[in-house]
Amino acid sequence: MAEMTRTTTHLPARTVPVTALPQTVGVAATQLRLMWRERRLFWIALAVLLLAGVSVATSGARLSAQAQERHAVAEREARLWDSQGVIDPHAAAHVGRAVPAPVRPLAAFDPGLSDFVGSSVFIEGHAQNPARHRPIEGGTALSRFGGFSAAWTLQVVAPLLIILAGFATMSGAVARERLRQELGAGASVAVLVGGRLLALAMAAGLLTLFMIAVSLPAIFLQGAGAAEWVGLAAIGGAYALYLLAFCALTVAVSGLFPAARTALVVLLGFWAVSTLLIPRIAPAIAETLAPTPSAPAFRAAVTEEAKNGVSGHDPADARLDAVRAELLARYEVSDVADLPLNFRGVALEFGENNSTATYNRHFEQLYAVYRRQEIIQRVFAIISPTIVLQPWSRAFTGTDFNAHLIYLRGVEDYRYRLIQTLNQEVAANKPPPGKRYHLADIATITEDVAYTPRRQRLADVAALQAPNLAILLVWVVLATGLACASALRLGRHA
Repeated sequence: MAEMTRTTTHLPARTVPVTALPQTVGVAATQLRLMWRERRLFWIALAVLLLAGVSVATSGARLSAQAQERHAVAEREARLWDSQGVIDPHAAAHVGRAVPAPVRPLAAFDPGLSDFVGSSVFIEGHAQNPARHRPIEGGTALSRFGGFSAAWTLQVVAPLLIILAGFATMSGAVARERLRQELGAGASVAVLVGGRLLALAMAAGLLTLFMIAVSLPAIFLQGAGAAEWVGLAAIGGAYALYLLAFCALTVAVSGLFPAARTALVVLLGFWAVSTLLIPRIAPAIAETLAPTPSAPAFRAAVTEEAKNGVSGHDPADARLDAVRAELLARYEVSDVADLPLNFRGVALEFGENNSTATYNRHFEQLYAVYRRQEIIQRVFAIISPTIVLQPWSRAFTGTDFNAHLIYLRGVEDYRYRLIQTLNQEVAANKPPPGKRYHLADIATITEDVAYTPRRQRLADVAALQAPNLAILLVWVVLATGLACASALRLGRHA
């Protein structure tokens, strides 16, 4: 028997038998039956699923309310804008209007940053305003299930369930001499380890499918399109890889330590650091290494520079001399009063261009800092796969900062076109004799200036998230390699 055992332990070094796959599946089926008998783990998983379902249902209802509210706001703002009637076009530029942010259907699965960024931007002449009305300011109703979502469950709770289900899968078998018996019965270490890994992976995949399934009604309710379903598939694939890495690590650590208790302590320590600690301290460290200015300081700096530039309100401003001289030379006149156009409108148009360039430069510098912070945070993926899964999940649900930035840039493009249309109306029409301003119907002159929400192409999202996916794949490969090393070690010591 000793010789037989010694011979079978060297099977991994030779060609894998044709029967290895059925044996692996058989081991996996046995492990799944053992997990099913562990009722405590089943009830914990069921409770988590129910809580996640309640959270998703609450999130879906809230998203529907937000969509209705923002649609109503958009209609009200359009009516108010068109009801200004016949006034000075530049006065309308200072009246302004609010542009609400779109509601992301996949936010029911992963709310990401959607509750922490503004949901509306007020547009007006000479200034770019930040987004305001953050949903997180909604108070108790929002915080009832705040932070608990299907995505958070898969990122934090699911790895814990995997660890609890598999920490003793190898070490327990070694301690009870069951591994030696299985090897003596003709099974190879590769089959035993592979079967246990397959069982954990199947359980993790089932949990992932359940979490996505409980999110589907809320996603349907938001009118998700083809892009959302493709994005959800990409999200599901990333979560499958993430949980597979935890499955492989669990099996590997269980085989590396002879005592199940030791394996549990090591795995719980890794889980706490990678899923709870690192995602919280990484942003703080990134902020320290690449600090952003405070909101008041940023606002003061950009506003002061914009005000010190050409505003267009004073046609006699010396900084408009070059524009004035060019127009006088083009039309061969000596006074702006003799120009066939209204120099006030020209000055306003030039000033808007100047202030917009100033705001754009400051905001792009701020966004560059945010990108550096993302790169710094990615370094922590060395010890935490969660740190690269989160941005992938948020990017494909449209709840990351890049999606918010696309919204902000779309609003700014609309603001600039709207304000310049008003300024061009002023420039094209001199006020009648005895009148100070040219008056126009605001609804008529701006009817062709429409706001269309921008959407990022999934190909662009995937390109931006490619480094995170690559790191996640590296985690899977390394974890699987560690599981193989654990199998070889067990084969030598069995």
